Amino acid sequence: MKAKGPSLPRRDLILILAILSVAGIWYGITRYQALKGPSEVAQVTVDGKLVETLDLSVNATVTITGAGGGTNVLVVQDGEIWCSEASCPDKLCVKQGKKHLSTDTIVCLPNKMVVTVTGTD
Repeated sequence: MKAKGPSLPRRDLILILAILSVAGIWYGITRYQALKGPSEVAQVTVDGKLVETLDLSVNATVTITGAGGGTNVLVVQDGEIWCSEASCPDKLCVKQGKKHLSTDTIVCLPNKMVVTVTGTD
């Protein structure tokens, strides 16, 4: 006589396979979005108002005048954007480094400037 081990009912096996399939599809979608590469646009707002939209595929240097008259120098190069100079005392916006991923931000509170990287889709 053969000893029979524990077996899963057919419905449980189908449920497990369905859950694994959904998890695999979700993982694939999130990995694809993360690997899509750099986003294409950076939107610059000052005091909540859109003042500039920069194409990250075009190298440029732009000076943004903040709400209190302070300035930030933004550099776009090779699909990345960063703040190279700022008139604010703490220079935290300069220390934030290069940004290129969708939803990355650069914030300068004293000048009330926010740069948000977004895709065009």
